[in-house]
Amino acid sequence: MTGILNKKRRMHTSGFFVRVFLVLVSLGWIDPLADKVREGNELYHRGAYDEALDKYVNAQIDSPQISQLDFNIADTQYQRKKYDEAAQWFDKVVQSGSPEMQAKASFNMGNTLYRQGKMKEAMEYYKKAVDFADDLKHKGNESIDTLKNDARYNYEYVERKIKENEQKQQQQQQQAEEDKKNQNQNDQQQKQQDDKDNKEDQRQKENKDEKKENDESQQDQQQPRPEDTPKNDKHSEENRQDQSDTDKQKEQQTQQQQQSQSQQPQGQRQMSKEEAERFLDALDHAEKETRQMMRDKQRLQHKSVEKDW
Repeated sequence: MTGILNKKRRMHTSGFFVRVFLVLVSLGWIDPLADKVREGNELYHRGAYDEALDKYVNAQIDSPQISQLDFNIADTQYQRKKYDEAAQWFDKVVQSGSPEMQAKASFNMGNTLYRQGKMKEAMEYYKKAVDFADDLKHKGNESIDTLKNDARYNYEYVERKIKENEQKQQQQQQQAEEDKKNQNQNDQQQKQQDDKDNKEDQRQKENKDEKKENDESQQDQQQPRPEDTPKNDKHSEENRQDQSDTDKQKEQQTQQQQQSQSQQPQGQRQMSKEEAERFLDALDHAEKETRQMMRDKQRLQHKSVEKDW
């Protein structure tokens, strides 16, 4: 027997699911057909499903209208895990077999669909198995009653599995959405942090460049320009020279005045006030001319050192 395991309980499967139907000679079948079916049954029970399938197929070619052979072929394909082929043969029995064979094939078809992961379709065939079994109730067949109970249990079991899968799928979807939301938040936070870091780096770079420019500007202000230094020094020297020349000139004029006065013979009259004023005016005029000459000289010297850049 085979079944579908639950955590708490094994899923019910009818004994007809794995039991092949022996063809009886008393039904009037010829011996060669019975021999093939008997050999197929023995191979099936030994687990030699490929060889058993050959026996059933050969027998079915000779007697294509026997639904029991179709059922045995479907059973063997199921054991070979050829669920698509098994479903085709079980469905054939459901469509054309006797009511009892229809009930058995519907139950096994539900198991096959379950193996394929087709839960809702499996529930439909379990329900069909119950309906076919109800039609046979008046016969008092105990095996049919067992099949009906097993079909009901499997129906409820698959129904619970569907709900569990839906809940699991919903939880997975919610978890995926939550993960996506968290990922988006993390990405947004990371982006904000990156933008902040970039702005901070840019600000530091600007501050560094500004500090560098200020340092260079201060250095330029502290160090005199080469073209200005000689001129400033020369101006100071010329001013000092002008002052020295003026002082010397005044001193010479004073000495000349004193000499002139000392050389006058005694008794000679002194200069009048008007003469003294004219004399001072002359000295003052001479002093102004001397200063003008010095300024002209300085201007000529300045022009001689200027460069056309």
